[in-house]
Amino acid sequence: MTLAAVVAVVAGVVAYGIPANAAYALPDLPEKDVDAWTMPLDRYVPVGETSSAYALLLVAQQCMVGAGYDDYVGPWRDVAAGDRAGGLSTNGSLRLRAFDLATAETRGYHAASVIDAGAAAWSEFSAQPWTTGRSDRFDTCIQRARETVPPMDDYYNRTESLVRLNNAAFDGARDDPTVTATWDDWRGCMQDARVGDVASDPSGMPTREMADRFETLDSSTSPTADEIEIATADARCRESSGYRDALYEAEWQRQLTVPHGDGQLLAQIDTAALAADNATILQVLTELTPPRPSS
Repeated sequence: MTLAAVVAVVAGVVAYGIPANAAYALPDLPEKDVDAWTMPLDRYVPVGETSSAYALLLVAQQCMVGAGYDDYVGPWRDVAAGDRAGGLSTNGSLRLRAFDLATAETRGYHAASVIDAGAAAWSEFSAQPWTTGRSDRFDTCIQRARETVPPMDDYYNRTESLVRLNNAAFDGARDDPTVTATWDDWRGCMQDARVGDVASDPSGMPTREMADRFETLDSSTSPTADEIEIATADARCRESSGYRDALYEAEWQRQLTVPHGDGQLLAQIDTAALAADNATILQVLTELTPPRPSS
């Protein structure tokens, strides 16, 4: 997991303490896709910092080996988990925005892992002794790698703003009248599924008791059969009650305009260049990431 960026409409923004001036309408909207949970601000979101840093070092590694440093071969890393960990650190939570049947059947209510299984091996690799010559060569290789892997710092500097807008839109969408109107049907569906006591509405799932019992915040644990049963019933009821579609539409609407100040910042981003930079980094990772070691 990268951030699923969303933006609040002015009314929703005011409610959540974000300054609202003249609204800025986001241009070039993507096609709607509820299954992918596609949102208007997605094109402003860079790949995760772990992915970017690892891609840079993978390219630099080729340069190092080419210069005779054959031992400079970095281990595999789970960059997706690393990116999610970065998002958790920034956002404070990993929200189940696009909770669907596929997610429920795969991991129940468990959040996707934020544990980079290759982090320990990477730390050991990074701690190897460095000579002056090796260090100088590494600096040169990093500079050369920058010709392939673009710097993303300017994009990352906007992350805090994106997260703030993201949370405001999501919170506002959950309380939208079109969303709350589906709660009764969802509760009725859950009662028919006979899965026990549930929250008053889907946003309260899993309940605190369930989260503790199933250890949903501990990615080192696996979902139990009971958790899968409740989660899959929940996912089906979110869809049949209309909750999922209503939530998606409400969140989408809260992304169509942003406060003027935020719009000015977003307008400075060359989204075509960002898309190209993201694609470059992902391509490097696809081509150069070593195989995951067998467990």
